[in-house]
Amino acid sequence: MKASTKEKLYSVLKYLWFAFCFITGIFVGALWFYHDSLPPTSELRNYTLRSGSEVYDRNGKMVYLFAFEKRKLVSLKELPQYLIDALIITEDKHFYHHFGIDILGNIRALAVDIVRLDFSQGASTITQQMARNMFLTLDKRLSRKLKEIILALRIEREFTKDEILEIYFNKIFWGGQIHGVETASLYYFGKHARDLTLAESAALVGMIQRPNYYNPAKHPERLIERRNMILGKMLKAKKITQEEYNEAVASKITGDRSSLQQYSTDYYIEHIRLYLERKYGTEKLFEGGLKIYTPMDVDLSVYADSVLNRYLSNVEKGYPASMRYDSVPKNSVDINTRYLQGGILLMENSTGQVLAMLGGRNFTHSKFNRITQAKRQPGSAIKPTYYTAAIEKGYTPATVINDAPITLTGGNGKDWTPQNFSRKYYGPSRMRTAITYSYNVWAVKTVMDLGLDVVNDAFRRFGIDAKAEDYSAALGAYEVTPINLISAFTTFPNNGFRTKPVFITKVEDVNGKVLERSSTAKYDVTTPQVAFIMTSLLQSVVTSGTGAAARNNYYWQAAGKTGTSSDHRDAWFIGFNRKYTLGIWNGFDNNAAISASASCAPIWGQIMTKAIRNENKGRLPKSDDPRYSFVVPDKIVKRTINPKTGFVSEYGIEEYFIEDNIPPARSDTLSYNYYPTRWENP
Repeated sequence: MKASTKEKLYSVLKYLWFAFCFITGIFVGALWFYHDSLPPTSELRNYTLRSGSEVYDRNGKMVYLFAFEKRKLVSLKELPQYLIDALIITEDKHFYHHFGIDILGNIRALAVDIVRLDFSQGASTITQQMARNMFLTLDKRLSRKLKEIILALRIEREFTKDEILEIYFNKIFWGGQIHGVETASLYYFGKHARDLTLAESAALVGMIQRPNYYNPAKHPERLIERRNMILGKMLKAKKITQEEYNEAVASKITGDRSSLQQYSTDYYIEHIRLYLERKYGTEKLFEGGLKIYTPMDVDLSVYADSVLNRYLSNVEKGYPASMRYDSVPKNSVDINTRYLQGGILLMENSTGQVLAMLGGRNFTHSKFNRITQAKRQPGSAIKPTYYTAAIEKGYTPATVINDAPITLTGGNGKDWTPQNFSRKYYGPSRMRTAITYSYNVWAVKTVMDLGLDVVNDAFRRFGIDAKAEDYSAALGAYEVTPINLISAFTTFPNNGFRTKPVFITKVEDVNGKVLERSSTAKYDVTTPQVAFIMTSLLQSVVTSGTGAAARNNYYWQAAGKTGTSSDHRDAWFIGFNRKYTLGIWNGFDNNAAISASASCAPIWGQIMTKAIRNENKGRLPKSDDPRYSFVVPDKIVKRTINPKTGFVSEYGIEEYFIEDNIPPARSDTLSYNYYPTRWENP
């Protein structure tokens, strides 16, 4: 080699050496400069991932997570190996061989950043990504990159490789509020991370780079392409076989996307959030790692939501387009809903546990809960409360009142003549007939007979938040909160005890300590005998009266009451068997009149049957199953009565009575069993 060539080579190497030393000096100086501004090693070890509070349904399945960052922690040992392999091959193939940074990769990235002056290059190892996600911002500056390197070196000294991977899997962002692989798996695929398939594992890893861009719900084709690229890398690295690769790339991107998303259970979740946040505070609820156990039946809620929306949508077909649910633009949020609304509450009678609650048709449209927050007129659905008081005062199913016109002075000082729904009058009628067909005049005369003080006492015992100030209370003219009215009906199948709705059965802290455990709150309303007589009367409503449609697709004993408010602004059906009570309401938020077809009874049977099916693990029990059949208590007897007069007779129909309150026997068909009412002169 010529001397001149050697000199040139020496000169180039000298300049390269000086450049290397200069850059290294700047780099080392920067590291020293930022060294003291970063968290010490002890803080790295003490760093804890914030974990939200988990909500579980009655079957022990996690259904929701209260969290600022939705995260459910998982151990590395629980994760499938192909999930770990997919991450390392995609994000940091030299993970187990470097000491926190990829030197060549970082030098290349740094050089490009300096040339372009935009500092946008990556080359971050898994450890560097972990450092950035734990302690740094996401800004693309050289200073952040240097801090990232320092932290990565510290992390590698403090943690093992497996510990780093475990923290990474629990920390990484997967779009929206989703953090951590367990939460992402539950959210996108409806399963625990340990149960992920190879294809699902590759898909989740593929989302890390750009979670929203690869969102499987919005852009499945993008995610499939990204997933298959990762599967190809795994095949090339011999982490999977050709057969496994072929099977995985052939699979579709699917997932029930229901485990952690609020849909049919949204009103239920929001209801318990309000309670929990008031009691435990926002920080403890969203970062305290509580475990919240509920009696919620998610499958039943989904079914009830579907049945309610389908039914009301059919009713709306006769409405103007502006008043229909299907006219609302997609992605509408917090709007003034002009369409027909509905609500449902289903609870277990003996415990008060609420299996399903729908506070409206779409939580995204309106978060107002029409079951727990609304005030609505109950119409005839209020009648069983004061009819109970009437039985206590000596009325029987055979008591007769003349269903004839009567004119009263209303609360506004004007004359008021109550009418039946049919605009007809039916003359002397027995109590069972009046309840079966919901006679209004009969009801008003009963309230006049009892007096408003007795009616208000009945409201109080039944937990009804209303005060009767005039006789229009007989027809449900005063507003009530739906949850109170529906739960009041548990009195009848519970032998006279009303149960308070229960939405939470147990709350545990992060260490498993029980913070609260629900107990059934029971309120003594009436005697078992009176409760049974009322149950028997309400059975007639379902068997042959205004609530007969409730028996559609339903085969067990049932009792209940329909209700329609004045001007047809509200429609109700509250029905029960021995096990469950289910109340359904519909109406407009602005109190507009609804059509006559908007009754609630037709869908009651479908939803109650689903509850029974779920309790029996998909099987339908016999129609006489004792769990759903009413029990006749002591001191209840049967007698044959004349169906016209209400007196005991040799021939006629059978009727239930409390043994110390039986009508006398009379053969005279010209008199009626008006006792103990004051209406002996019709």
